[in-house]
Amino acid sequence: MLASLNSMNKQKERLIEITADGAISEDELADFIFIQHELERISITVETLQLWAERMLATGAIDAQQYQAYKEKLEKR
Repeated sequence: MLASLNSMNKQKERLIEITADGAISEDELADFIFIQHELERISITVETLQLWAERMLATGAIDAQQYQAYKEKLEKR
C-alpha cells in the first residue's frame, strides 16, 4: 500500500493534467490507465484493511468501546 500511495503522490499532478480539459487524449491514455490501476490497488488494500479491522472488533482484539470513543473524538475535529 505504501508503494501505491507513494506512486500516486508522484502521479497526482499528472492526473490533474490529464483530467483538466475533461478529455483523455491518445498520448495521455497510458498514464491514465496506469493511474487507474494504482487507484484500484489502493482501493483493494483499503477494503482489506477495513475487513481486518471489523474482524478485530468482532473478535475483541480491539476494544469496541475504546474504538468508538476514539472514532467519535476524531469526527469532532
